[in-house]
Amino acid sequence: MIVPRRGRGGEAVFDVARLQTPSANALLLIAFRSPLYPKDVLTAREQLRTVGDDLRLRSPTSYLLVLATNVASRSVVDACVREGVGVIDRRGTIILHEGPVYVHVVGRAPVDRTTRVRLFSGKACRIVRFLLQHPGRRLKAQEVATGTQTSYAFTHGVLTRLERDGLVARDSPRTGFTLRDGAGLLKAWVRSGERTAARVTPYFAPNTRLERLAEAAAASRANGVKCVFTLASGLLPDEVFVSGLPHGVYVSGDVGAFEEKLELERSTPHNFFILRPEPAAETAAGGVYGFTRDVQPGAAVALPQLAADFATIGGRGQEQAERLVELYAKSLPPPELTP
Repeated sequence: MIVPRRGRGGEAVFDVARLQTPSANALLLIAFRSPLYPKDVLTAREQLRTVGDDLRLRSPTSYLLVLATNVASRSVVDACVREGVGVIDRRGTIILHEGPVYVHVVGRAPVDRTTRVRLFSGKACRIVRFLLQHPGRRLKAQEVATGTQTSYAFTHGVLTRLERDGLVARDSPRTGFTLRDGAGLLKAWVRSGERTAARVTPYFAPNTRLERLAEAAAASRANGVKCVFTLASGLLPDEVFVSGLPHGVYVSGDVGAFEEKLELERSTPHNFFILRPEPAAETAAGGVYGFTRDVQPGAAVALPQLAADFATIGGRGQEQAERLVELYAKSLPPPELTP
């Protein structure tokens, strides 16, 4: 049942279940909370009591109040027993000391704790880029961690999350990870809507000829400023799918060389974007400056990054992104058959 409440979300969800034992039956009113801390038990108990009283007024039935969570710690169990609230968890814990039944089972089963990390931003996206650049190759978690300058624990957590999603695979816990569905991983990135750019500044460029773009990039690098092309500037001729796409460049530092060489104006129509990469992507270790490829204006982001960038600019960028996903899928090596 759904109950209105104040605050974020505007509603709370409660479940009703029946517990049957050889000696007695009981109705349970259950609230799921995860994570659950001892301090949360008092608040949850009052919410359960309020809902239980409302149900009892509608029908003369008593309910046992129960909290459900992924993993109930010893301190949470103690708090629930002290406050007269039952507790169940995914490890198999069932503790009820009230009403017509008495059950006290402490579960020991292992529980996979799903990471809440956002796969397509921050350091996690370095790992995604690394995998997309090494399709068909078996990679140890430490190798990925070294290549992306992330910790082993963090890297292993992201890889196992992708494994649960069916995007990477391994023969056993001792073997390396292999990108199982590269096209699926890139599609998920494109559909996520996550931006690699921390800030995007739109301009009007009166001249976006490839020679002028190359001059601007050379001048920027001469000043010690890192830059790499994206959007229309990062496409190879045979990859262009739609017309009228804006040009773009990631820049880490002073953008004066681009503003001067391209005579950029802060006016419409916007046909040139300067993108500031998010801090975690401002690196060659799995960031936008890694796995670059050569295009006519100079160095450009890798094809997967290019597809993700097009997906966030609006207009017909999504169509171009989908075309790049198709091209990436066609470039993947065939699956390795086991004898």
